[in-house]
Amino acid sequence: MKTRDVPTRATAAGAGTQQPTGSRGSLAIAFVTLLAIGTDLFVVSPLLPDIARQYGISTATAGSSVTVFSIAYMIGAPCIGTLADRLGRRTVLIAGLLGFGLANALTGIAPTFTVLLLARVLAGVTAASVTPSVQALVGQSAPSERRGSWMAVATAGFLISLSIGAPAGTAVASLLSWRETFVGLGVLAAVLALLNVVGWPKGAGAVVPRTRQDGTQEPPAQAKLLEKVRAVSVTGLWAFAVYSFYTYVGTGLSQVAGLGAGLVATALFIYGVGAVVGSLSGGRLADRYGTSRVVVTSLILLSVLEVVLDLAFHAPTVVLLAALGLFALAAFPCLPAYQARLVATFPLNSGSVLAWNSCFMYLGTSVGSAVGGALLSSAGFSWIAPVGAVVGLFGALVYARWALPRTARTQPVPA
Repeated sequence: MKTRDVPTRATAAGAGTQQPTGSRGSLAIAFVTLLAIGTDLFVVSPLLPDIARQYGISTATAGSSVTVFSIAYMIGAPCIGTLADRLGRRTVLIAGLLGFGLANALTGIAPTFTVLLLARVLAGVTAASVTPSVQALVGQSAPSERRGSWMAVATAGFLISLSIGAPAGTAVASLLSWRETFVGLGVLAAVLALLNVVGWPKGAGAVVPRTRQDGTQEPPAQAKLLEKVRAVSVTGLWAFAVYSFYTYVGTGLSQVAGLGAGLVATALFIYGVGAVVGSLSGGRLADRYGTSRVVVTSLILLSVLEVVLDLAFHAPTVVLLAALGLFALAAFPCLPAYQARLVATFPLNSGSVLAWNSCFMYLGTSVGSAVGGALLSSAGFSWIAPVGAVVGLFGALVYARWALPRTARTQPVPA
């Protein structure tokens, strides 16, 4: 299975106008921005009982606020990503953060549950404009030889929000109320909008046409929708393979392995550490060895380790904990490495491609969770990991044979 990495910006720089590059400061701002977005995504679930009591509804009804957010995100991401390709990623990012701040403030002061639902729809749409824009800016503004590392740092902000951001938001809610949590997120988003204005140089994210040899400018070649969907299908398959298992790992740890609450929490912490370390190492490995090797190796290893994990649930606890950490460590290098590859492959369409990528990650997570739940209730927990392993191997095959265009693009990578 051989796939060639596309040329980096360094090899294509002569084809167009030199673009501004980002700094460590802008990378830090991107990290915190994705940390805030991730916190908003993950903090809602533990607050649902409080929201239900506030409006006199069931927790299940309150949970529809998560559903409308996800639907709005998935529908809005591709449309706003295309807009970012035309207007510039920096512009869309800042507008998205202001809208995201407004949506969270409205969530916190919503007088009725209907108003809260409308606010969560707005939050979903604006989050869909923030996440891909940040990723595109990081990927395009990074030094070409460190693109994978920069993408990994940004992705780590999102991953860390699950273990740090969400508990912090829950702590605020326990001290004050759930309303203050969302208002606080709204204020943070407004501050981040200002920081992103200062942190990203003017011209960052602007699309610059290719210059012909005669000095005239060639109109940017836009990738077709089918090309984009083919490319991001790999992310959907990765998300299915990982989250079909992870969604129910707590159930397996308690019911199959017989672990108590303390050990279950320890196991999930080990998984979280493995995911963050794997993501960060994936970027460095991609910069050193190439994205193709990292993506394919990660997908194959996660598949192998899912089979190992299926057996480890019947092994001593220390073996199970080690296997769970290794699974996360092997699975998560794929994500930042592949995002860096997408930016390099679709330089003039990175906003829309990364938006589709986020959409397919949501889709893969949702379908994987649904299939995992169906397997859990029908065939049993032991069937979830093998199915995920097969999907992971299929993802490696799709990447190697079908996902990306065979002919490398030569347009300059816009910052």
